[in-house]
Amino acid sequence: MDFSESPTAWSLVPAWVQFLINFGYQWPTDETRPRRIGLVSMPCDSAAAALISLGALIRGLGNPLANDLGGHYTALTRFARQYLDKCSVCEVRCEPEVKGCGYASEASGKVRYQGRKIYTVSDRSDSERIWFFGQRVHRQLIPQFAFDWQIDGIPPPQLYDQEGALPPPQVYQEFVANSSIVDRNLKSSFSGLCLAGRAAGEKASLEIYGLIRFRIAGEEYSLPNLLTVHGWSRFDISRMTFFNSRRERIDREPYAPTLVVADGDAAFLKVLDRPGFQNSDVIGVIHRLIDRSNLEAVASRIVATQQWYVEDDDLLNKLTDVPKGISVAIVRRRNR
Repeated sequence: MDFSESPTAWSLVPAWVQFLINFGYQWPTDETRPRRIGLVSMPCDSAAAALISLGALIRGLGNPLANDLGGHYTALTRFARQYLDKCSVCEVRCEPEVKGCGYASEASGKVRYQGRKIYTVSDRSDSERIWFFGQRVHRQLIPQFAFDWQIDGIPPPQLYDQEGALPPPQVYQEFVANSSIVDRNLKSSFSGLCLAGRAAGEKASLEIYGLIRFRIAGEEYSLPNLLTVHGWSRFDISRMTFFNSRRERIDREPYAPTLVVADGDAAFLKVLDRPGFQNSDVIGVIHRLIDRSNLEAVASRIVATQQWYVEDDDLLNKLTDVPKGISVAIVRRRNR
């Protein structure tokens, strides 16, 4: 595989590019895990956020649940666990900054069954199963029937019919050795991964990402094409949503994403403040040439999380061969 950041020159894939792709690929995706926030500091401006997103996309291609049905199930599960672990036992209604819980808004615990009947997350739920109670009966949340449920007050999932397929699995396996690909994921949309673009807008983000190309078995692939954001790619399947940080809009929002990768300090702070992302993992990417006051704002936000997050030593210890000039910080939400 060859790499290029210019119209003509090709080279081997640089170590920093491979590290960022691997970082995204190694990010945990189990829906029962605690929420994590990561911050990657780069020595200069780059397409690092998009490369991390590519790695996370490849990880999702190997996950049988990484489709829109599985993503909706994961979002319901996290909503239920927030309600059970935090909101249902909280004595403050609802002031997250006062309580210091790390959330942006309350989980009511209310869900609708088939768009009509109201149920509440039941304390019968445990670490493996979620139950809802209403109409004098208990109903279990079952992955294959997740579309029967929606969080009360949030529109039901709006899914997009897509036909076509992504490149063959061998293309993605070139980026991560021994990665597994579920063939049906190459033909299935997924909204559980989100790229939050630069504060300057979508066009500015695309200009940076479009500089990077890969050549695999004689075929060229631009980074935007591989990311599969709707409207960026020549492929008909989208495995990633795009949050426009300038307009604060997401291109589609059928359910809360599992992971949001934010490009730049402004995007990172906006993502952390957005209620729809409060149960999503967040990876922020900044570079050290930005204004000092912006760096301090990011640092202050990370420091402020220490009351409900702890450093994730386990995940940090898995990072090997971090290139010179790149630094990484990762925290995870404390247990009860």
